[in-house]
Amino acid sequence: MKSLLPSRHKPPPEKKQLALLQSAANTNSTSPIQDFFSKLPIELLLLIFQHLTTSADILSALNVCRAWRGIFLAPEIWPALADRHAPGLTAYIRASCPTIETESSTHGSTFHSALLQQHLHLSGHFTHATHYVARLDDLHDLDTVFRLSKTVPVASGGVHSLASVAGLDPSAEDDHVLRLKLYSHGRVAWWPEGWHLPYFSIIDDLRTRVRRMYLFPGQVGQGNHDEGQRGWKTALGERLFVMGQEAAGVCVWHLDKDEMKQVELPGAFDRCVVERESLLFVGRRWATVWIWTWGTGLVKGINVAALGCYAPGPVTMGGQIVLGYPPNPRPAPKVGLRFRDTDVKLDFILHPTNPDVFFAITYDELDLVVHEITSGKLTARIVCPHDDLAYRIIQRSRTVNTVHYLRHERCDAYGGYCLMTAWIGIEPVCECEYAGSMGSVCFNVHTKRFTGLVHHCLYQRTPDTHLWNCLLAVGVTGEEEQGNLKPVVALLMPCDGDPRFDPALKIEEGLPFPVRSSTTRAERPLIFAPFEPNGIRPRAESLYRMAYALEAGGGAKETGLDVLKAEWLNGDDKTLVYVHGKEYTVWTFGKRPRKEAKKEERAWRSRLRNAMVKKRPS
Repeated sequence: MKSLLPSRHKPPPEKKQLALLQSAANTNSTSPIQDFFSKLPIELLLLIFQHLTTSADILSALNVCRAWRGIFLAPEIWPALADRHAPGLTAYIRASCPTIETESSTHGSTFHSALLQQHLHLSGHFTHATHYVARLDDLHDLDTVFRLSKTVPVASGGVHSLASVAGLDPSAEDDHVLRLKLYSHGRVAWWPEGWHLPYFSIIDDLRTRVRRMYLFPGQVGQGNHDEGQRGWKTALGERLFVMGQEAAGVCVWHLDKDEMKQVELPGAFDRCVVERESLLFVGRRWATVWIWTWGTGLVKGINVAALGCYAPGPVTMGGQIVLGYPPNPRPAPKVGLRFRDTDVKLDFILHPTNPDVFFAITYDELDLVVHEITSGKLTARIVCPHDDLAYRIIQRSRTVNTVHYLRHERCDAYGGYCLMTAWIGIEPVCECEYAGSMGSVCFNVHTKRFTGLVHHCLYQRTPDTHLWNCLLAVGVTGEEEQGNLKPVVALLMPCDGDPRFDPALKIEEGLPFPVRSSTTRAERPLIFAPFEPNGIRPRAESLYRMAYALEAGGGAKETGLDVLKAEWLNGDDKTLVYVHGKEYTVWTFGKRPRKEAKKEERAWRSRLRNAMVKKRPS
């Protein structure tokens, strides 16, 4: 019967792609501009289509001619390229721009922009780099870095003068316990006196160079009381900033509207997750979830334990042993949530595009499970397969006792989250012959799939890392010819499973390796500094498959107190941030803001004019 109805047959993939390419070509054939490339046979375009695997390949094809750009960005073609290149990108673009009328124009251009941004990050082509030192006296310098904003009302916790903060002595800033803890969407949050004044924080916007200072209402003069110093929880997102304590309550500031709202929760919380204008609180007593949104201002309680995701019980932050992090400098992203009685690891993710969906993640040392909850109901339960590389990584990290945390961080711009990263030992975990491996477990909320990534380096202890677009950023030390030590951030490519050992891809102590300067993309050689086995902070002995390395500002020499300063990495699709104590370096990828570009252009014109005036004969 099927042979009598050939039209009902599903065409082979090549014929289907050929038909799609023909349809896209016919759609763009009305363009009056024609050239040699636009008249190539469709079969040749199909052959080219099959070889477009990287972002650089696709961008090159888009820049060949206008006809090719129209074909590859057509609604019939770009989803196939996106699914092959970055799983989850198609779903993210369609969820971000759900209107059908704008699909042909907006979706294709969004795909093109995502490819360009990813290519810049993968190749290390940063636009500019800036080194900062978190200081209060920036506001008093003539060449101030940040401009203080006074748009936040004082009644809403805004601080317009340092003199209004009781217990703060700006002249003794070097004696303060400064803590630079959070980064999100181009903003850093730090506490000038993290121990005595944990309710006074500063947020610096790296894009607009605007500083906002916040003081939790009702805490003036409470700095000497132990109850006012303990138990403060903070969170920073794209639009919201949260500070709260069990005794004081919770305050939420909107970073764009410069407004503040107080949130009344049914009990104490130990974890807060931020996504756009939504907050997810995890109750300390029974791990109950409370959802709060800025628009409604209402708290919605969800008993996740009753849905069968986990057994109820008290939870706490920290308590895990993360080898390589002394207790004090361990950064916040490496502190996870766990049940006190069962030690089951727990984490939550708010869906980036659907406000009605969130995910509960559990790991009981047997199964890694992601529960999808929609409108308060359990809609999916995704278990990591035991034969998957991601499961092997998390099991290996458990057996060697190098990591005991579960806390997500974004690892791409299209729904990917890194659940954990750990040193998984010298013994090989894949078929290649490189010694030493760092393993990462990722989950994409659009594809509902786990992914395991292995990066090869020899650390012996878990260093601070940041994963983005499959590149793992780790901190190393480089040495100049004069003997000066420089902090360097190395970006490592994931293992491709090739069993062949390539010595050219290995970088070890005493050998020169190319490093890009903080201010320009020009490379200069630095010597890979020797490993210090007695040091507290983990240092690499060797690196493999390095994509590129960036030199950070400041110095790499450490005093006795410097080893207690937090060192961590973070970033997103537009930035990479390296933090060491109160100093941090920011690399920016993509187009510079038009105002900054014009300001730099005027500065160069002024320098050129002054140089010409000086050389002019009298």
